[in-house]
Amino acid sequence: MMAEDSTDWMKMFVVVIAILLGSVGLVFVFSDPAEGWRLRVITATAFFFLTGAAIGYVHPRGWPIALLTAWGAVLMGGFITLVAAAHYGRGAFAATEPPFITSGLIMIFGSLGSTLLGALLGKLFARRRDQIPPR
Repeated sequence: MMAEDSTDWMKMFVVVIAILLGSVGLVFVFSDPAEGWRLRVITATAFFFLTGAAIGYVHPRGWPIALLTAWGAVLMGGFITLVAAAHYGRGAFAATEPPFITSGLIMIFGSLGSTLLGALLGKLFARRRDQIPPR
């Protein structure tokens, strides 16, 4: 009974941390990039990858929870995608002025993909940690 209670508390703690980290991720994708869009993409990708890896490492059974860290980027990317589709219609992929539909799709799939990859890698490292006997 005690083991189930501690697992439930751990899962709730990880969910809360993932949602809070998602708000930091929203700041990364929502901020105005004074340093340039390439550095912003690299920083956001590294952030999502590392947060996913940390959650996958800390809670290997709950590694899908790490996808919650991408909620801000998915929300912002979805908004940009919808606005671009509504503004340009069928020609959304050929747009020459913002909003660009590809920017929204990159935000959605880039954040989810890097978070998922990090979570799976963190889970793998956690399994390895548990299999290696201590010296």
